[in-house]
Amino acid sequence: MKSRVGGCVICGKKRIERNHAGGKNFVAWFTMPFCPKHHTQFHALVSAAGINLEYTPDPVDRLIRALKALLVCAFMLLEAMEELNSRSKRTDPPKVEERISEHV
Repeated sequence: MKSRVGGCVICGKKRIERNHAGGKNFVAWFTMPFCPKHHTQFHALVSAAGINLEYTPDPVDRLIRALKALLVCAFMLLEAMEELNSRSKRTDPPKVEERISEHV
């Protein structure tokens, strides 16, 4: 299945890497398209938060680790949305639907 995403979900750059947002050992099927810069930033934030993405046989621990990593990803997306919203207020703001569709 071909991806409908046009680029990095944070900045829109076309060169992307599929990032396992929940950890490839935990939620391998869920990926986010990040440019190399934001992929590196994601892993730096995960590391800074003390989230261990190494495999563990404990299914509850795997779920906890995956959810923590997904929250880091969600934080990055929210920060990007906030920045986009802030920039749009400084100019003639497009409709919310238009701003969201730019990043989908």
